[in-house]
Amino acid sequence: MEAQGRPPEDEASDEPADAPPARPQLSFFQRIFPPVPPLPGKPDPLAGFDYGGSLRPLAVTLWLTRRNLFAGVAMGMLWAAAYIITIQYVGTVVGSVASFASFGSLVAAGWIGWQKPWLYGLVAAVIGYLLYIAYALFVLATTPQVGQVLTGQQIALGLLFNGLMQAGIGALAGFYGGYLRRRIADPTNRQAAAARRRR
Repeated sequence: MEAQGRPPEDEASDEPADAPPARPQLSFFQRIFPPVPPLPGKPDPLAGFDYGGSLRPLAVTLWLTRRNLFAGVAMGMLWAAAYIITIQYVGTVVGSVASFASFGSLVAAGWIGWQKPWLYGLVAAVIGYLLYIAYALFVLATTPQVGQVLTGQQIALGLLFNGLMQAGIGALAGFYGGYLRRRIADPTNRQAAAARRRR
């Protein structure tokens, strides 16, 4: 062994074997939602948008909302209708179904709004909640008994807090809808699902 320039067997066995390459550490969020590629065949969502001023985030929001009114406005109107029914029929089967429909409309906003799913979920929630506020103010104006129980400040703070919570839920639901659509459209996942079906 030494004449051939090779170490003895006992020395060779002491050398550690090549370790497998270390896998990159994923964050908690990346473990829940593994990265997926964008939708195939879709153009750049901001193609044609050339505003570069200080109000760019607001301009992008308005520009994208106008390009896909169904995702933002129509789903927001559906959310408002389902949310009002949820409150009117709280604790009943109808209210439970309406609650699922209200959340589903925000997920659908992200699914349809492929350009920026979380934004369309947020826009749908905000538009829907503004419609709900109009309904709530109408009910308060026509039901004087409520004003005797709650002060105007309590009502305003309740509506504000609930609105912020619904906006956050809308952004998360929209993100999930867009992520789910990209996940289903991912060719890797389709091939894996087809292989499982053939087994």
